[in-house]
Parts: sequence; C-alpha cells; structure tokens
Amino acid sequence: MNNANTDNYQPCPNLTSTFKTPRVYWYQNDCAIFIRIMLVDVEKYYLKVDCDSLIFRTSCNDQKYFWGINLCGTVIAEKTSHKNVGREIKICLIKAHKWNDWPRLQMNMEKNQFILRDPDHIVKKSWDNPYANAGERESFAEYKKRMNITNIGPPESSDSGSESDDEKLIGHDLNDF
Repeated sequence: MNNANTDNYQPCPNLTSTFKTPRVYWYQNDCAIFIRIMLVDVEKYYLKVDCDSLIFRTSCNDQKYFWGINLCGTVIAEKTSHKNVGREIKICLIKAHKWNDWPRLQMNMEKNQFILRDPDHIVKKSWDNPYANAGERESFAEYKKRMNITNIGPPESSDSGSESDDEKLIGHDLNDF
C-alpha cells in the first residue's frame, strides 16, 4: 500500500437528512390498519402504498417531512384510502390477510420513537383476558358436585407399606448402598 494514498485518507462524513419525521399513530381491527400522521396545515402531500411498503412526503411550515417503512404484513394497495383533515392525515390500509393481528406496524423489530399505538383505540380482546368471565365460571367444587365426582385415593400397590426405589434414596447418601 502506498503511503501517499493513506496520508490523504479522510473518513466519510456522517449522513444527515434534511427531512424531519412526523409523529405517527396507528391501530388495527380484523380487516384494516388505520394510520394517523400528525401534521398540521398540510396542503399537499405524496403518498405511495405498495403491498408491503408505505412512503409519505410533504412540506409544511417551511419544513420537509419524510416517512417510509416496510410494513409488517401485506395490504391491498389498490384499496388504500387517505384524507387530510387539517390537523392530521388519515390513512386506511386494507389487510390482505384478514383476521391476523399485526404485532407492530413496521417489519423492522427495532422500536421507532415516531411510531406509536393510537391511545384512543387500545382494545383489550376478551379472549386475551383470563379474568374476563371470572364471575360466570363455576368453581371446582361446583364442577365436582355437578359431575358426581368424589375424592378417590391413590391406588393401593401390591407391596403395601413398602417404599419405592426412589423413596428409598431420599435422605440417604448413595455411598450407603
């Protein structure tokens, strides 16, 4: 390697973006993903949805915004709808595989500080809560009474009174045998 080349070596500068990332809230139901991009006074924006990705770009208040992700699941891009309501942009993505809950919005498993579950739509599924029907469940005693179950003792062995091989080892040093 030539020393003249290493003397002029300069590391690559860090990449920085001139775009800001908007705050995004999302929630889902059995058939769709609902996204809210929290930006006020957006007049024009660019939105591209593919079966597994989403790209959003806009300028407002002298700031440029960009948000692009690979989706955790598949959507039907042709059925996407969106609406600017003044204080936010609402996007509805139709799931290609209905009734499958997405564990997160983006494919990347790393936490993204700008993507949050929508606090207005947090729903606890009834099947997910073990105490949901606790008042309606019958107790074990009621079940035994209804099924005519009595307590049955352990079966008697032919060597009644003798200890099993495992019970003989309890409390003894193995060198004693």
